Amino acid sequence: MAVSSGIGHGATRLLVGRSTELNDLARHAAKARDGAARAVLVRGPAGIGRTSLLSSLTEQLRSDGMAVRSFTGRESAVRPRPYQAAHELLGAAPTPAPARPAPRARATAPAATSAACLAYAAQRRLYGHAVALLAAGPLALVLDDAQWCDEASLKCVDFVLRRSAGRPLLVLFAQRTECGGPGAPMLGEILAQDRCDLLELGPLGEDETARLVTGALAGPPDERFVRRCAELSGGNPQLLHRLLAGLRKAGVRPDTGGLHRLEVVGQRVVAAGVPAYLAAQPHHVRQVARALAVLGRDDAEPLSALSGVPLKRMTSALDALRRNDVIAPGTTGAMCDAVRSAVLDGLAAPKLEWLRARAARVLNDAGRPAWEVADQLVLLKELTEPWMLAVLRDAAAEAPARTTTSRASVRYLQRALAAELTEDQRKDVRIELARASAQVAPAMALWHLRQALGDATTARDRAPIAVEYGMTALGSRSAPEAIRMLGRTLDALTAELGENPTPADRELLTSLTSALLVTAVNEKGAMAAVRERTGTSPAAPAGDSPAERQLLSALSGFAALDGRPAHEAAALARRSLRVQESAPGGWWVLGSSLVLALADEVDEALAGLDRTLTGSRARHEPWLHLGALAGRSLVRHGAGDVAAAAEDARTAVEFAEQGERAPGAPLAYIALGTVLLSRGRTERAEAALDRAARPGLERHIWEWHHYLYAKGRARRARGDLDGALEAWLRCGRSLEEAGVTNPVLAPWWLPATHTLVGLGRTGEAADLVARTAPWVRRWGTPRAQGLGLLAAGIIAEGRARLDLLAEAVDVLAGSPARLEHAKAAYQLGCELLRHDDARGARRHLRQAIELATRCGYPMLSERARKLLVTAGGRMPQLASSPVDSLTDSERKIAVLAKGGVSNREIAEALFVTPRTVEMHLTNVYRKLDVRGRADLPAQLAAYGTPPGRQPRRPGR
Repeated sequence: MAVSSGIGHGATRLLVGRSTELNDLARHAAKARDGAARAVLVRGPAGIGRTSLLSSLTEQLRSDGMAVRSFTGRESAVRPRPYQAAHELLGAAPTPAPARPAPRARATAPAATSAACLAYAAQRRLYGHAVALLAAGPLALVLDDAQWCDEASLKCVDFVLRRSAGRPLLVLFAQRTECGGPGAPMLGEILAQDRCDLLELGPLGEDETARLVTGALAGPPDERFVRRCAELSGGNPQLLHRLLAGLRKAGVRPDTGGLHRLEVVGQRVVAAGVPAYLAAQPHHVRQVARALAVLGRDDAEPLSALSGVPLKRMTSALDALRRNDVIAPGTTGAMCDAVRSAVLDGLAAPKLEWLRARAARVLNDAGRPAWEVADQLVLLKELTEPWMLAVLRDAAAEAPARTTTSRASVRYLQRALAAELTEDQRKDVRIELARASAQVAPAMALWHLRQALGDATTARDRAPIAVEYGMTALGSRSAPEAIRMLGRTLDALTAELGENPTPADRELLTSLTSALLVTAVNEKGAMAAVRERTGTSPAAPAGDSPAERQLLSALSGFAALDGRPAHEAAALARRSLRVQESAPGGWWVLGSSLVLALADEVDEALAGLDRTLTGSRARHEPWLHLGALAGRSLVRHGAGDVAAAAEDARTAVEFAEQGERAPGAPLAYIALGTVLLSRGRTERAEAALDRAARPGLERHIWEWHHYLYAKGRARRARGDLDGALEAWLRCGRSLEEAGVTNPVLAPWWLPATHTLVGLGRTGEAADLVARTAPWVRRWGTPRAQGLGLLAAGIIAEGRARLDLLAEAVDVLAGSPARLEHAKAAYQLGCELLRHDDARGARRHLRQAIELATRCGYPMLSERARKLLVTAGGRMPQLASSPVDSLTDSERKIAVLAKGGVSNREIAEALFVTPRTVEMHLTNVYRKLDVRGRADLPAQLAAYGTPPGRQPRRPGR
C-alpha cells in the first residue's frame, strides 16, 4: 500500500500497516523544519519494520529538501570505539580516544576531571560540525539500531540536541527491544527528556496481514488462513514476508485447503535460516541451542548442566536465540519441531546419542518426573544402564490416564520391550504394555497378552494374564477366543492347585472364574456352555475381595438372564456393589447396575451407573464410559425420563463416533434410536439403528435384542406391521436359543401379542402369552407383572379384558415404568370408551396424557388428547411446571430437601444411600434449572412429605 506523508508531499514508499506511524514522524519533521529541534525514539522487536519505516521517512525528507545523515549500529563481540557513531554520522574526523590513566591513578580526582574535560571537548567539536551542517538548511540525524552505538556518541548527539533547541534539527533513534547493547542505558536517559518522544511499533493487524497475503499469494484469502498467518508470524512483517515467500514457492493457496500446509511451511521457513545463523555464533550459543533442542524447553539448571554453559552466559545466549526466532515467539523457551531438527541435524549420530543419554542422566539426577527422563530414553538406540529400564516402566505407570499420555505410556514400554530383558522382565513389560494400550489399541494389547501367555510356564503364572486377556477382549470379536482360553486356564489351574489351595490361590481361582463369567455373560454363543460348565447356580462368595465382587456381579447377570426371581438377582448385584463409595467402578459395576434396573431398583441402578461414569472418566476408559452412558440412557428411558435419556444417548454417540469399532458403540446408537422413536422421529431413529447394525452384533445378548426390539418399534411406526412382527419374533427366537428367559430384558412378546391380535392371529397371540406367563411370574417385578397383565388383557374379551387392563394400570403405578404405565392407562381408556364408559375413559385418558407429558412422550399424549375429545372431555393443559418432569424418586427427595432435611437424613428416611440422594438432587437441579436447595420452587410443598420413615427435623 502506498502511503504519503499526510502533509501534501508526493514521495511515497510501499509500506503496509505503518501509515499512522509514518504520518506521526512526518509531523515531527515539520516541527523541526520550523525551528523546533525534536528527537523521536522508534522502538520495537526485530523484524517489526523499524528500518523500513525510517527508510520511507528518509526518502520523504530528502524530497522535501531536508539533509539526512544516517548511521546503523552493528552487534559485535568487541566493544565499539568511542565516538565512532558520532564521527560517521556528522562526517567529522575521528577524535582520539582519551588516554587510559595508569591503574593507580584511575580513581583519583584529577584523572576523572581530565576525562570529563576531554569528553566535553569532543562534544563541543562534534557540535561545531552539526552547526555547520545546520547552516546549510534543515538537518535530520538518523541512528538505526542505536542500542549498538557507543555511549560516547549518543552523549554527543544528546549534547547537540540540547544546544540546538532553536534550530531545524530532527534526531531519529531506532532501538531494537528484547536485547541490551552498550547504547541502551543512554537511550533511556534521552527518552526521559521532554525533547524526545517515543514511538512504539506494534504487530500488524489482520487487515494489514490480509493485504500482504493477497499480494503475495494472488487470491482473496480465507479468514482463518489470514488469522493463522498472523499467529505464526506474530504480526512481525519480516517473519510474515519470509512465510509468504515460502508459501508462494510451495504453491500454497490462501484457502481452507491450504491451512494444513501452512503449518508445515511456516515451521520450515523459520527453520531454514537456523543453521547459518548458529554457524556464525560463539561456541556457547551453539552449545545452548543444542541442549535446548534436546531437552525441548528452557529449564535453567538442566539446560546449564547439559550445555556446560554457566547460568549467566546461558541467559545471554537464550536472549540471542530468542531475538533470532530460534526460540518460538510467544513461548518461554520452546523450539518448534522443525527448528529442533535443524539444530540437531548437523550433529553426528554418536554425538547426538551421547547428548541424549547425558540429558537423561542430568534429568534423572535432578529428580525430574520419570516421563521427562523417559522422553529422552525412548530416542536412544541402546539402554546401557539398568536404571533406564526402571525409569521407562515408572513413567508408563505414572502417566495420567488420558488418551495422549496412554500413547506415551505405550511408547515408553515399547522401547523397554526392545531392550535386553530377562524372561520375567519381558513378560511383565508385555503385561504393562497391554494395559497401557488397551484403550488406544486393543488389538495390540491382546497380541502382547498372547505373547505373555506364551512366556508363562505354569498355570499359576498364566492365570492373571488370562484375566487381563478376558477383560481386554470383553465385548470385542476376540471374546469367544478369550472365553475358550479362560476355560483352559481355569482347568489347568484347578488341576495344578489340587484340593487344598492357599487363600491367595483361592482368590486367583475366583478371579479367573469371574473373568470367565463376565466375558461370557453377554456372548450369546458362549453363555450356555459357560452356564453348563459352572453349574446352574455356582456358590456365591461373600464379596469381601475385588475378585469376589466381580464374581457376584457375573452371577447376578446370569441370574437375571436366566429369569430367576428378581430379588435373588438384585441381592447378588447389591453384594457386588458393597464397597466403599470412593471405589472406582468397572465393567462389573456396570453389569450389576443394569441387573438392578431390570429388577425395578432404578435408584440403585442409577447410583451404580454414576459411579461407573465417575470412575471411567477419572481413569480415561472411553469404551466403559460409552457403555455406561448408553446403559443409563436405556434405564432412564425405561423409567420415563426421556429428556435425560436423550442427553445420555447423544453423549454416548459422540463417544462412539470417536471409535466406531469400540465395544458399546452399537448400544449408543440403539439408545439414541429408542429415544427418537418415543419422540416420534422415526426416520432419524431408523438412521441411528442402521448405524448400530454391524457384523457380529447378533453375538451380543444385550445389544442384539435391544436392537431387534427397537427395530420392530421403528417398523410399526412406519405402518409395517408384518415387518415389525418379524423383528419381534426373531428377537424371541434368538433369546430362546441363548437360554435367556428374562421377560423385561427386551419385552418383545408384548408388542408381538398386540400385533398378532391386530392381524387377526388371536390363537398365536394366546399361545405367546401362555408361553411367557411363567417367565413373568418367576421374575416377579411390578413392571413384569404389569406387562404380563397387559398382554393377557389384549387377548381377553369383554369384562375380563377390562379387569385385566385395570389391574395392569394399578400394578404399573407401583413400578418405575412410567412410560408403560402411561400406555396401559391409554389402553384402558380406549377399552372403557368401547364399553360406553365415557366418564371412566376420560379419567384414564387424562392420566395417560399427564404421564406421557411428564415422560416426554408426545406421540402418546397426542393420541390420548384426540381420544379424550372424542369421549367428550376437555383438552387438558400440558404440564406448565417443570416439577411435573421429575420422577417419583426425584420428587420425593426434592420435597424433603426443600423442607431442610439433610442428605443423610433423606437417605435414612427413603432407605437409600447418600450418594443416591446426591445423584437425584443433581437431576432435580438440572431439570428445574436451579443452583441449589434454596432455589427449589415453592410448589414442591404441595406434594407433601412422602411416606416412609420420617426424617428427623433440623434442630430436634
